[in-house]
Amino acid sequence: MHVLLTGASSFIGRHAVFALSRAGVRVTATYRSHSPAIQHLREALPGTDFVRLDLACQDEFVALPPKIDCIVHVAGASVAPDDILACNVTGAGNLLRYARNARASRVVLASTLSVHGDIEEDVVTEVTPVRAPDLYGASKYFVERLFAAEFHWLPCVAIRLPGVLGEGAHRAWIPTLLERIKKNKDVVIYGSDSTFNNAAHVSDLCGLLQNLLQNQWSGFHAFPVGARGEITIADLVRVLISGTGSRSKMEEGAALKKSFTISSRYAEENFGYDPMNIDVMLSRYMSETG
Repeated sequence: MHVLLTGASSFIGRHAVFALSRAGVRVTATYRSHSPAIQHLREALPGTDFVRLDLACQDEFVALPPKIDCIVHVAGASVAPDDILACNVTGAGNLLRYARNARASRVVLASTLSVHGDIEEDVVTEVTPVRAPDLYGASKYFVERLFAAEFHWLPCVAIRLPGVLGEGAHRAWIPTLLERIKKNKDVVIYGSDSTFNNAAHVSDLCGLLQNLLQNQWSGFHAFPVGARGEITIADLVRVLISGTGSRSKMEEGAALKKSFTISSRYAEENFGYDPMNIDVMLSRYMSETG
C-alpha cells in the first residue's frame, strides 16, 4: 500500500508518518516548509519519501507520485484567514483533483470539532448539527462536503478532532493549561463541576488511522472522537497540579460557553477506535512532557 500523507511537519502528521512507516506502509509525506521536524523525520525514516508541497499551488502536484492507493490529509491552517482559505479550501480542491488523477481508493481527513460551531447538546455525536462555525470550522466543513460529494468513487472518513495530546502537543487547552501549571501560575477554570473527555491521544488516533487503511469500508463518514470515561474540570486541573508538583491554585470563573462531552461510539463500533480513559491519557501526557 502506498499512502500520501499531507502535513508531515505538524504534530499529528509527525506521529502518523512514524506510525505508518514503522508499520511497513510505504509513505510519501508532504510538508510546506523546511523545518527541524522534517529533517528529523528524514533521518529517522530513510525509506519514507518527503516532498515539499504548497497545497494551494496546483502546479506543484506534479512532484507527487502518479499513482497512490490512499490519502491521509492532515495539513491545515487555523489562524490567518488568508492561510485558512488557501490551504484548507483551495488546497482541498487541488488534493481532490490529484486523488482522481492518481486513482486513489480512499481518503482520511483530519477534521475538527470546530465544524459544529455553537454546540447546544450535552453530548457531541456524529449527528450533532453544524451551527455558525467560525472561519476555521467552516473551512474544514467545506472540505468534508467537498469530499463527501465524491464518495461514490472515493470513500472518505472525516475524523472530527478535539484537542489532541501526545509528545509535542501544543496550542490546545490541556497543553496550554499544563504549561501554565508547570510555571506555578494560578489558573481560572469555568464550570468546575462540568464533565470532560474532550481530548484524544495521538497514539490512539494512529491506531484508528491504521484500522482505516487496513480494512475495507465504503461511503462517507464524519464523526467525533474523544477519550473514554469522564472527569470534572476541577478534578482534571487537580490531576495536572498534583502530577507536576505545582504550586498553582484554581480560581472559579463564570462559564462562557455550554459544556459538553464527546461520544466516540460511532468510531468504536464501525472502525475499531479504542481510546484511553481520560485519567490514563492525562497521566501519559504528563510523562511525555517531562
